Amino acid sequence: MSVPTIHKTLRSLLLVLVFEFNWPVFCNADFWGTESSPSPSTSPIAADSPTAVLAPISTLTGEHATKRDFWIKIYSELDSTQGVVHDAVKIDRVFESLSFKDIEGGSASRKAFKLERAAIKKWRDLAQRVHIKRKHPEKMTEEEKKFFAMIPESEGENRFADLTKRKRIRFQLGQKDRFLTGLIESGRYLPAMEKTFREKGIPVELTRLPFVESSFNTRARSKVGASGIWQFMRSTGKLFLRVHPHTDERNDPFRATEAAARLLKQNFEKLGNWPLAVTAYNHGPDGIARAAKKVGSERLEDVLDRYHSRRFGFASSNFYSEFLAAVEVEKNAEKYFGKIERLPPLQAVEVEVQDEISMSELIKFLKLDLEKIKDLNPALSLSVIKGHTRIPAGYQLRLPILPDTSAELTLKLFVAGYEQIPALFKRKVKNRFRRRL
Repeated sequence: MSVPTIHKTLRSLLLVLVFEFNWPVFCNADFWGTESSPSPSTSPIAADSPTAVLAPISTLTGEHATKRDFWIKIYSELDSTQGVVHDAVKIDRVFESLSFKDIEGGSASRKAFKLERAAIKKWRDLAQRVHIKRKHPEKMTEEEKKFFAMIPESEGENRFADLTKRKRIRFQLGQKDRFLTGLIESGRYLPAMEKTFREKGIPVELTRLPFVESSFNTRARSKVGASGIWQFMRSTGKLFLRVHPHTDERNDPFRATEAAARLLKQNFEKLGNWPLAVTAYNHGPDGIARAAKKVGSERLEDVLDRYHSRRFGFASSNFYSEFLAAVEVEKNAEKYFGKIERLPPLQAVEVEVQDEISMSELIKFLKLDLEKIKDLNPALSLSVIKGHTRIPAGYQLRLPILPDTSAELTLKLFVAGYEQIPALFKRKVKNRFRRRL
């Protein structure tokens, strides 16, 4: 018997149980999508009356505005087979463009890495030579004279020596292809994310931060241990989410969005404005508070101009500019990428699993689609998905809505079917999975 036939038969049998005998629903459900009309209290996309926004997003002024333009080019013009060698302080000052299109393995190859290092060293050495000859331009080569003219005298006597400092000249890889992939993927999550932020009075533009953090890659993992589309570190994630080897909610876009909203709101309440609050998402609220206190200003521009710390590096000082660029590129995606089609919002319901139970048993008895369950529940480890480790009791399992069935009926059918699973496959526990939010 085919799976659709099984679903149809199961639906017919259980409809009697659900409606004639009023089977109880023991779970809380969330619905994604706009095709059905769930109540506002259970739908992340329902158009509730929004909470007043704490404060609008503001742009950067002066020369800091050019930083946004640099990141717009990185997100919309250069793909991940290209990049630029540039000044880490005057970031729009580009010394050289590199291409890895003809290199096997592309930008991730060892050859590409050597090419980057060689280019950085070349320009650093050039700066050193020009610094030595700065008072005798007549002794410079044509290449040195050209470089000498590139850096204005207004930047000081040691402007060329400064360029020889560690990390002053750096390489930036293009992100156009990854940003485009993120645009397509974001369609699955942004409607629900925007609703979460509206409910907390947070500007919906901040839901675009995952373009900066991960390009909406749910499997994104950083070298330092950050995970998920919001790139939560374990220590920060544990403040808001369940972070466990088998159930890591940092990897669940919806749970992580709720956590990010809380964290950003806390940052705003501590720091007083969104430029500082967003920068604190990368650098930490205490660090940004110390920076603002040291420079005697709550303007991010003043912090960027006057605060100097080894810990406040390139990533932190550019984070807000990257965010503004991401907002611009996403808002005007057709201008930068042409016509694109985003994935539709996820259509799913959530159900609380009452007992510890193996995923393999759940799939077998309820005829669920394992790949869809895996896709909808990225917080679950591969060990849980494969049935080696039980789903924890109390976990909110996300389910696909059955074909030609409403979200509510899908939920009731699951409940009815779950009750029919023999007790020997279920394990009752006292310490149930509890969400931190």
